[in-house]
Amino acid sequence: MPGDADSRGVRTDVTTVRDVGGAVASARRASPSDYELVAAHGRWFTPAALPAGVQALPERQCFANAAATEQEHPHLACTEGFAVADGSPVPTAHAWCTDVNGDVIDPTWSDLGGSAYLGIVLPPALRPRNWGVLEAPDSLYQLLRNGL
Repeated sequence: MPGDADSRGVRTDVTTVRDVGGAVASARRASPSDYELVAAHGRWFTPAALPAGVQALPERQCFANAAATEQEHPHLACTEGFAVADGSPVPTAHAWCTDVNGDVIDPTWSDLGGSAYLGIVLPPALRPRNWGVLEAPDSLYQLLRNGL
Protein backbone atom coordinates (compact mmCIF):
# COMPACT_ATOMS: atom_id res chain seq x y z
CA MET A 1 0.00 0.00 0.00
CA PRO A 2 1.28 3.46 -0.81
CA GLY A 3 0.49 4.72 2.70
CA ASP A 4 2.62 2.03 4.28
CA ALA A 5 5.60 2.76 2.03
CA ASP A 6 5.31 6.49 2.75
CA SER A 7 5.02 5.87 6.50
CA ARG A 8 8.13 3.69 6.46
CA GLY A 9 10.01 6.31 4.43
CA VAL A 10 9.07 9.14 6.77
CA ARG A 11 9.90 7.04 9.81
CA THR A 12 13.32 6.23 8.29
CA ASP A 13 13.97 9.90 7.51
CA VAL A 14 12.97 11.03 11.00
CA THR A 15 15.14 8.35 12.58
CA THR A 16 18.12 9.36 10.41
CA VAL A 17 17.69 13.06 11.20
CA ARG A 18 17.41 12.26 14.93
CA ASP A 19 20.54 10.09 14.86
CA VAL A 20 22.60 12.52 12.78
CA GLY A 21 21.34 15.52 14.72
CA GLY A 22 22.18 13.81 18.00
CA ALA A 23 25.67 12.96 16.77
CA VAL A 24 26.26 16.55 15.64
CA ALA A 25 24.95 17.94 18.92
CA SER A 26 27.11 15.51 20.90
CA ALA A 27 30.15 16.45 18.82
CA ARG A 28 29.59 20.11 19.65
CA ARG A 29 29.19 19.56 23.39
CA ALA A 30 31.36 17.72 25.86
CA SER A 31 28.23 16.84 27.90
CA PRO A 32 24.65 16.95 26.59
CA SER A 33 23.09 18.13 29.87
CA ASP A 34 23.87 19.19 33.40
CA TYR A 35 22.60 15.81 34.59
CA GLU A 36 25.03 13.94 32.36
CA LEU A 37 27.86 16.32 33.27
CA VAL A 38 27.39 15.64 36.99
CA ALA A 39 26.86 11.91 36.44
CA ALA A 40 30.07 11.65 34.40
CA HIS A 41 32.33 13.93 36.45
CA GLY A 42 30.69 14.18 39.85
CA ARG A 43 31.37 12.23 42.99
CA TRP A 44 29.39 11.34 46.07
CA PHE A 45 29.93 13.47 49.16
CA THR A 46 29.22 12.49 52.76
CA PRO A 47 26.46 14.38 54.61
CA ALA A 48 27.73 15.94 57.84
CA ALA A 49 26.52 18.29 60.54
CA LEU A 50 27.18 22.00 60.09
CA PRO A 51 30.43 22.64 61.99
CA ALA A 52 30.87 25.33 64.62
CA GLY A 53 31.74 28.66 63.05
CA VAL A 54 29.76 28.04 59.84
CA GLN A 55 26.55 30.01 59.80
CA ALA A 56 23.21 28.61 58.63
CA LEU A 57 21.89 30.74 55.76
CA PRO A 58 18.45 31.26 54.17
CA GLU A 59 16.71 28.46 52.29
CA ARG A 60 16.21 28.70 48.52
CA GLN A 61 19.50 30.57 48.04
CA CYS A 62 21.87 27.63 47.97
CA PHE A 63 24.16 28.89 45.20
CA ALA A 64 24.70 32.29 46.84
CA ASN A 65 24.95 30.62 50.27
CA ALA A 66 27.63 28.17 49.14
CA ALA A 67 29.63 30.95 47.46
CA ALA A 68 29.42 33.16 50.57
CA THR A 69 30.42 30.28 52.85
CA GLU A 70 33.41 29.47 50.64
CA GLN A 71 34.52 33.13 50.75
CA GLU A 72 34.22 33.23 54.54
CA HIS A 73 35.90 29.83 55.00
CA PRO A 74 38.59 29.44 52.29
CA HIS A 75 39.36 25.87 53.40
CA LEU A 76 35.93 24.86 52.05
CA ALA A 77 35.13 24.36 48.36
CA CYS A 78 31.89 25.38 46.68
CA THR A 79 30.32 22.29 45.13
CA GLU A 80 27.41 22.03 42.72
CA GLY A 81 25.29 19.12 41.67
CA PHE A 82 22.18 17.35 42.84
CA ALA A 83 21.10 16.54 46.36
CA VAL A 84 18.20 14.80 48.03
CA ALA A 85 16.75 16.41 51.14
CA ASP A 86 15.90 14.09 54.03
CA GLY A 87 12.41 12.72 53.58
CA SER A 88 12.24 13.53 49.86
CA PRO A 89 12.70 11.07 47.00
CA VAL A 90 13.42 13.84 44.47
CA PRO A 91 16.95 15.04 43.59
CA THR A 92 17.24 18.82 43.35
CA ALA A 93 19.84 21.05 41.70
CA HIS A 94 21.77 22.26 44.72
CA ALA A 95 25.01 23.87 45.89
CA TRP A 96 26.91 23.29 49.12
CA CYS A 97 30.48 23.36 50.36
CA THR A 98 32.79 20.43 50.96
CA ASP A 99 35.87 20.01 53.11
CA VAL A 100 39.09 18.17 52.25
CA ASN A 101 37.60 14.90 53.55
CA GLY A 102 34.62 15.09 51.17
CA ASP A 103 32.19 15.97 53.96
CA VAL A 104 29.24 18.17 53.04
CA ILE A 105 29.02 21.57 54.72
CA ASP A 106 25.54 22.71 53.69
CA PRO A 107 24.63 26.17 55.00
CA THR A 108 21.25 26.10 53.23
CA TRP A 109 19.92 22.76 54.43
CA SER A 110 21.50 22.92 57.87
CA ASP A 111 18.15 22.19 59.56
CA LEU A 112 16.65 19.97 56.86
CA GLY A 113 19.72 17.91 56.15
CA GLY A 114 20.45 16.09 52.97
CA SER A 115 20.61 12.36 52.59
CA ALA A 116 22.57 12.22 49.32
CA TYR A 117 24.90 14.64 47.54
CA LEU A 118 26.36 14.09 44.06
CA GLY A 119 28.36 16.99 42.70
CA ILE A 120 31.42 18.62 41.21
CA VAL A 121 33.82 21.01 42.91
CA LEU A 122 34.03 23.83 40.37
CA PRO A 123 36.84 26.40 40.35
CA PRO A 124 35.71 29.95 41.22
CA ALA A 125 36.71 31.18 37.75
CA LEU A 126 33.90 29.08 36.24
CA ARG A 127 31.21 30.40 38.55
CA PRO A 128 29.23 33.57 38.01
CA ARG A 129 29.05 35.73 41.12
CA ASN A 130 26.46 34.41 43.59
CA TRP A 131 24.95 32.07 41.01
CA GLY A 132 25.71 28.51 40.29
CA VAL A 133 27.06 27.19 37.03
CA LEU A 134 24.20 24.68 36.87
CA GLU A 135 21.64 27.46 37.29
CA ALA A 136 23.12 30.12 35.00
CA PRO A 137 22.51 29.42 31.30
CA ASP A 138 25.58 31.28 30.02
CA SER A 139 28.06 29.50 32.25
CA LEU A 140 26.28 26.14 31.96
CA TYR A 141 26.28 26.29 28.17
CA GLN A 142 30.03 27.05 28.10
CA LEU A 143 30.74 24.19 30.48
CA LEU A 144 28.58 21.74 28.53
CA ARG A 145 30.18 22.84 25.28
CA ASN A 146 33.82 22.92 26.43
CA GLY A 147 33.82 20.39 29.26
CA LEU A 148 35.65 20.67 32.54
